[in-house]
Amino acid sequence: MLNELIKRCAADMDAAAVSGKISLDEQVRAYDLLEALLDPSGPHVEEGAAEVYVKAYSANAPTVDVFALKVELEARLEPLRAAMNDARFEAAAAASLHEFAKEVFDTWQHAGIFARRRALRELRERAGFRLESHRIGNYVAKTFDLQNEAQTRFSRAQQAVFAADVTYKIKPGTYAAIYDVLKSR
Repeated sequence: MLNELIKRCAADMDAAAVSGKISLDEQVRAYDLLEALLDPSGPHVEEGAAEVYVKAYSANAPTVDVFALKVELEARLEPLRAAMNDARFEAAAAASLHEFAKEVFDTWQHAGIFARRRALRELRERAGFRLESHRIGNYVAKTFDLQNEAQTRFSRAQQAVFAADVTYKIKPGTYAAIYDVLKSR
């Protein structure tokens, strides 16, 4: 696996010599390779793979445009962040609905008939699903479930953003550091 990654990064440098730039995926791959090489318990590097990389680096030492890579990353993160924000608003709305359902339940138990009907009517309008007056306690539980589901969707969207945010892997000199490590072996 490591040796294939080394060869892949060498091929990335050859491709960058033609295209004139390193892409975000190539930079991330190089960063991951450097991390693997610096791991003392990592797998053995084959001599042939190291030679391929050293030769490719010597012929086509790439320059990394950090600004362009960060722009590319932001373009990838934008839809994920939009989905996360949508999920955040849905979670907040579900939490608000649950709190209101608890208030209506309290009103249902302690208020008069007109206050009860008014509260139930307002809850029905906000909930968006049919509520039966004799099962009001179940709606506190149902809105709690809706709140948990919305929070779970938000957490998944948030984790997707965190997983995709590889800003820390965009560093100049990654290819040179790999070269130095492989050359010293």
